[in-house]
Amino acid sequence: MLSKLSAVPRPVLFYLASSFFMGLSNTIFDVVFNFYLAERGIDEASAGVIYAVATGVMAVAVVPLLLLGRVVSQRAILVGASVLFACPFAAMPFVTSVPAASAFLSVNLAGMLGQLSVGNSIAGAHVSPAARTRLFSGFFICYLGAGAVGSTLVSLLGGLLDTSDLRKYQFFLLLSFLSGCLLVAARVASARQAPRAAAAGTDAASRPPGERRNFVVLFVAAGCLGASIALVFRFANVLFAQIYDLPVGEVSLILGGDKIISVIGAVSAPLLVRRFSLRPSAAFFGVLACVSLLVQSLTVPLAVFTVFYMVRLLANYCLMPLLDTVAMSGFAPARRLVSISLRQSSFYLGGAVAAAVYGNLLNQGDWRAALWVSGGCALAGALAVTLVRDAEAAPPPPDAGAGAEKSGDKVVLEHA
Repeated sequence: MLSKLSAVPRPVLFYLASSFFMGLSNTIFDVVFNFYLAERGIDEASAGVIYAVATGVMAVAVVPLLLLGRVVSQRAILVGASVLFACPFAAMPFVTSVPAASAFLSVNLAGMLGQLSVGNSIAGAHVSPAARTRLFSGFFICYLGAGAVGSTLVSLLGGLLDTSDLRKYQFFLLLSFLSGCLLVAARVASARQAPRAAAAGTDAASRPPGERRNFVVLFVAAGCLGASIALVFRFANVLFAQIYDLPVGEVSLILGGDKIISVIGAVSAPLLVRRFSLRPSAAFFGVLACVSLLVQSLTVPLAVFTVFYMVRLLANYCLMPLLDTVAMSGFAPARRLVSISLRQSSFYLGGAVAAAVYGNLLNQGDWRAALWVSGGCALAGALAVTLVRDAEAAPPPPDAGAGAEKSGDKVVLEHA
């Protein structure tokens, strides 16, 4: 075990550590923030507006990210993005209005986009193409494992704290900030050696065949998958409370258990790809997610609803590493930061639009329609993943030497 860990590049180990702290911060925040907003008199529809605005800003943030990438090192962008992610958590326990919550959450999610885009690009360049699905599965394992820890902390500490619900929620939001500070330290260490893709031409002749089409299909796939999973990411606690009238403690226990199932999904992804290949696996899990959501929309007992909720999460976290893999494999090395940023931006843009839709539907008590919308998006997104093709090397220019054919994924290291 130790020998295997010693073979992993140190930047990748710190990348996984920072993924853990990101998951811990986000899970603690996600479990309590809707309840905190309710204590401040902000209903589900207004919460949907907050998430829509913040996630929309996150999606647009890809533009300055790509512009900064031309003049600033990837290391500087990654560290700066981690600070933007962590600092707003310190203000979250004190927001009392929709505009303030939207503003702070916008900064937080913009920082998250920067970390996911640049962090994945740096870590992906440290491993071989064949190992990338395992790498991104490792990201989700760490992220979701931290989520299980966070949900358990909320459940246990929530029962021990002898204070008002508002004070409990404020305490947990400050814990998210503490975890965010640890994330910043891990990001600094993970970016000490930041790979920079070898130069490649920007003209049309240098693009691998089908790359433009891949950009369009990737945008659609990520957007639909982001729209589908937004129901779970932002409104799972509201769904359980609205349909079955569960208190926050019981909801936290269920949301803690779902992280275990999600980790199993992330672990399964590279194993399934090795056996069945990427695209058939993506199609299967898209159908599975859609069917699970349709069953949940029926009037079923809590146990049945929870089982299919877990199946839906299993399918989602089998799909996510596959989506991250095609975001790299379908594009030339010089444009992978663009493709990864597009994947992240579209994923959260789809989530932004869907959050507003889900918020309005749940505010009207129409939880069935929310599940139907999520199911349709899951199926469409998974099928789109199957249409992203691996990049083929573009024909070398006439004056290029024979070595040009061997450039592949060669990287140059930017030392801190």
